[in-house]
Amino acid sequence: MNKLFITFILSTLLLSVVCIVKSQSDSYKPILLMHGFAISEDCGANTDWDTMLKYIQKNNPDQIAIALDVDNHLKSTKPMFTQINDIYLLMTSILENNSSFANGFHIIAHSQGALLMRSLVEMYGFKVDNFISLAGVHNGVFGVGFTNDYWFGNFTDKELTDLMYSSSMQKEFSVANWWNDPKDNDRYIKENFFLPALNQELSELTPEFKANFVSSIGGSFNAFGSQDDEVVDPWISELFGYYNENMVMIPINETYSYQQDSYGLKTLDNQGKLKLTQVDGVKHADWLRREDLFNQYILPLISK
Repeated sequence: MNKLFITFILSTLLLSVVCIVKSQSDSYKPILLMHGFAISEDCGANTDWDTMLKYIQKNNPDQIAIALDVDNHLKSTKPMFTQINDIYLLMTSILENNSSFANGFHIIAHSQGALLMRSLVEMYGFKVDNFISLAGVHNGVFGVGFTNDYWFGNFTDKELTDLMYSSSMQKEFSVANWWNDPKDNDRYIKENFFLPALNQELSELTPEFKANFVSSIGGSFNAFGSQDDEVVDPWISELFGYYNENMVMIPINETYSYQQDSYGLKTLDNQGKLKLTQVDGVKHADWLRREDLFNQYILPLISK
């Protein structure tokens, strides 16, 4: 009798432990990860996330994490609206065929990928828990500092702006869609086919963008940026700031989109759902591979 009683107790305890472990792993919402831009066959692809996927597996072994296999490498230069459509088709296929996403999911996105995923949330609305933006180009880029050491040669700011705002580049090249000359806002509004619409800076607004963005974020929108990024210019675009017309960097609360609450940034902020974090000493691609950054900033957000 005693042996049977002891066996019963041990079995009950073991079952309880198994249930606790299962409930903990089940509580981790799945993750979709979106890569950034590159004119290269070495990066700008779903494989950019290989290192981070290992970190996720190490810490949360049962958590589903999918690096979106879409518009990789040179295809990451396709115009933004084309890429948005490509990602949307892949995302809806994943969500419709995997019940694990039914109660919401996290997004981790890097650089251009952060802008693309924010676009999808605004345009279509998804059940997102935490959105993690790593060095996202949310208010665009500007200037020779971004291009000379990366993929263009010796252009002046004006020559680059003329090139980026040309109809052919706007229709064919993603970076042109997030080129933003702060010294000529009227031209930016008129000639950039993408970013003014997404950031709701046009005279005619799309109310659904704001409604979708605000209602989609169940947890928080977390943007991370670094003044030592060395790719995004101005780096504060990663935290929804930008240059003013005098080429002085301004924070988010001095930008048009925030002050007008054009697509919901101020609303999220007032709800305590907008988290902006500056981390010094971080280069653009460090977010993809540094384990200390993952452990300190990303892991807590995906382990809820």
